[in-house]
Amino acid sequence: MKGFLAQLRPQRDTVTTVLLGAWFITLGVLKILLMKFSENDNGGYDYLPVTVNVCAELLKLLVCGTIAIWVKYTEEGSFKDKFRITRHDMLGLLRWSVPGLLYFMDNLLQFYIITFFHPAMAVLLSNFVIITTSLLFRLVLKRVLTSIQWASLAVLFLAIVSLSSQSHHVGPESSTVQKPHAIDHVVVASLNHHDQICMAGQTLINNETHTDHGLTSNLPFSLNMGHIFVIVQCFIASSANIYNEKIFKEGNGMQESIFVQNCKLYMFGVLFNAITPLIIPSYRRRLFECGFFYGHNSYSVALLFDVTLFGLTVSIILKFRDNMFHVLGAQVTTVIVITSSIYLFHFVPTLQFFLTAPIVLLAVFIYNAARVKNTKPKHGTSLVRSHDQEERSRPEGMELLPRQRHNSASKTSDEETEEEL
Repeated sequence: MKGFLAQLRPQRDTVTTVLLGAWFITLGVLKILLMKFSENDNGGYDYLPVTVNVCAELLKLLVCGTIAIWVKYTEEGSFKDKFRITRHDMLGLLRWSVPGLLYFMDNLLQFYIITFFHPAMAVLLSNFVIITTSLLFRLVLKRVLTSIQWASLAVLFLAIVSLSSQSHHVGPESSTVQKPHAIDHVVVASLNHHDQICMAGQTLINNETHTDHGLTSNLPFSLNMGHIFVIVQCFIASSANIYNEKIFKEGNGMQESIFVQNCKLYMFGVLFNAITPLIIPSYRRRLFECGFFYGHNSYSVALLFDVTLFGLTVSIILKFRDNMFHVLGAQVTTVIVITSSIYLFHFVPTLQFFLTAPIVLLAVFIYNAARVKNTKPKHGTSLVRSHDQEERSRPEGMELLPRQRHNSASKTSDEETEEEL
């Protein structure tokens, strides 16, 4: 019976991985589409995007907090010992503020990036995250990249630059999204005579966000604030995912409940998102004059729940898989979003787009294929070299895991040798 269960375990793990990847891709596609659908006719937002993130962080904290309390309550020991918080715990809590701040900036930038580009172009440009992730793995984790991987990154960079030459600002003249008017403004939080004031204030916020400051003056390709947002967002997302995976897994992280860890992360997420409307003058004025939920529609409400589920899914991936699983899932999302943009947003790809988009996806495929090496030692090869090849073939993100299993296996082998002698 045990042998039969052992044979089923790899199949079960494969099915779980496929289901997790499919769920992550579905939420990622819906997130992009709902952001685009929730825009107004001028290519901006009638609501404050930060309000979506505040509510999503609160929902995630509520869900994880409820489950974490139940997990702690079912553990053995006295009630006082299970819920005791030491000074060391309080100091350890502060390290979760780093990914909390990074994810706050990452989530907010995504709203404004989608207003600069068609969804198809936005997801293709976001593949720059492969480059930023690789650079951080090399600089922070000292991971050695092969020459093929460096070449694929160079091809990826050049392809993204080529795409930027045809990626233009999405304004009211290019926004052709058709939405039913009956579902607009299902959440009403202000009186009718305040509508003009509130809409004028939101228009001012949108205009401030889309100011380009003459970035294309001396460059041979198109460049606007949207491209700067993409680059900054990719660096922030890479840093957040790598650091978050590190503290998820280091020390006793794998033994600690993921719901307890998420509570620590989402506490800072709520804090950073909640203070943003209070410290930015235009946001604060809009908030007090129009209300927290003014301008929301059914798409933004659906987006709120999608962002909540997406964030919970990413935490599961970073703890039980790795960051590259997250990055590779985004490639499938790219293909689906491009296809959806043609039918939903009347996106008309040019010949350059048809030639460049496959190069982006192919460069990502080559990068990941190059890291899979044959670790089987040849005849006469030393065990030291075989172990070195095994270490270099570990997937990205596995450097963060403790290597106690290898040490324990070595000790067991030494003990068996001593018994034989």
